Amino acid sequence: MAKTNLPRRNRRIMQTHELLDRYEILYPEISELSDLRRAVIDYDMSSIFRLCDENEELRKAVVDENLHSMFRILEPMDIPGLEDIRKSVIEKNLNSLFRLVDTDEELRKAITEQNLHSIFRIVDNYDTEDLRKAVVEQNLNSLFRLLGDSEQVWHIDDLRRAMIEENLYSLFRLFSEEDETIQLYRTAIVNKNLRSIFKLLGNDNLRKLIIDENVYKLWPILDRYVDTQFTSAFKSFFINSTDIDNDCFSRGQLQSKLWLIDELKKCNVELGTVFLCAGWYATLATMLFESDIKVDKVRSFDIDPSCIDIAETFNKPWFMEQWRFKSITQDIMDIDYDEHVWQFWSNANNRMSRPITDSPDTIINTSCEHIENFAEWYAKIPDGKLVILQSNNFFQVEEHVNCVNNIEEFKTQAPMLEVLYSGELELPKYKRFMLIGYK
Repeated sequence: MAKTNLPRRNRRIMQTHELLDRYEILYPEISELSDLRRAVIDYDMSSIFRLCDENEELRKAVVDENLHSMFRILEPMDIPGLEDIRKSVIEKNLNSLFRLVDTDEELRKAITEQNLHSIFRIVDNYDTEDLRKAVVEQNLNSLFRLLGDSEQVWHIDDLRRAMIEENLYSLFRLFSEEDETIQLYRTAIVNKNLRSIFKLLGNDNLRKLIIDENVYKLWPILDRYVDTQFTSAFKSFFINSTDIDNDCFSRGQLQSKLWLIDELKKCNVELGTVFLCAGWYATLATMLFESDIKVDKVRSFDIDPSCIDIAETFNKPWFMEQWRFKSITQDIMDIDYDEHVWQFWSNANNRMSRPITDSPDTIINTSCEHIENFAEWYAKIPDGKLVILQSNNFFQVEEHVNCVNNIEEFKTQAPMLEVLYSGELELPKYKRFMLIGYK
């Protein structure tokens, strides 16, 4: 019996951050997936705004703390004194400032008009140096020290901090604390409060996913950005608490399969009927069906009977389409690669199915390192068949009984009449080797 069943090490429901990472690997061209990962994992504000169809003024106010944008947001709210506050804070307009503080008229004339009569009338009432700096240099620190001595003071310290330090906390204290909308903007802009931000932005699904950690909201969000059966499959696994080995969706697994898809596209071949050997959960079949590669049907063979339901969930649309996909429990050493007859147990009918015959045009085996008697298996493949093989040099894994050191050794192990592609993929822990050609 060939050692083709892969080890099962990582059985648990895949975490949201892991799934988002894998989607980013699978679909690097979809920028929203990168934003989604950063929004969920890092609470990245820029990413959140992009995913929420971006309110540009609110984004600038929250992310960049842009005062111009903040005042543009508040402008429609008819806030008393807003225009004077805006001019004071942004333009450092002293006339607006004096309209806000309602202070000594002579002090106003002295500073804004540099009125000599007013200056001489008040010179004995204020600190001379501060008065000089306020009049001559328009020094705001000196001016506020003078205003602080006034009998009438209106939020003077907050106004000072807003003008001089551009302190957002102080700025919002200048507005009514009873206005709920103003306070909503305050908590969003000043406190970066996610609940407040989402109240302003909308996008209920994203809010519940990020704030409430409601993973059920992940699925409609993913469906919005990418059309793939993987989303429906993982949703099903999550709802049903399916015991699945997450190594099937590891970074290395996906990168290896994407590499296969990319190089196969370049070969410009039609696959016809595919026999996927040691197919495990048949995620490669999903990727083939969703690519531009021409595939008639896929038969996935694995010695482990627990693979069937999971593989057919990953490939449900094609399983339902007159069995364009079917997972079969079978040792790959017992397959007739010329014309194979197979059956399966039907739970619906409580009996074995009728015999079904398939003749493969393409044989794929991405687990050659697991096949102990590889030469015997390879000899079973008739000449002329399109063959796609992967192996690696990861000798440290116990189950890897047939590793190769390099691509040339792999070519010797699997001789071909015509090689369409040969190469290697550098992964963090090992090199993966691939051959595509006709035996």
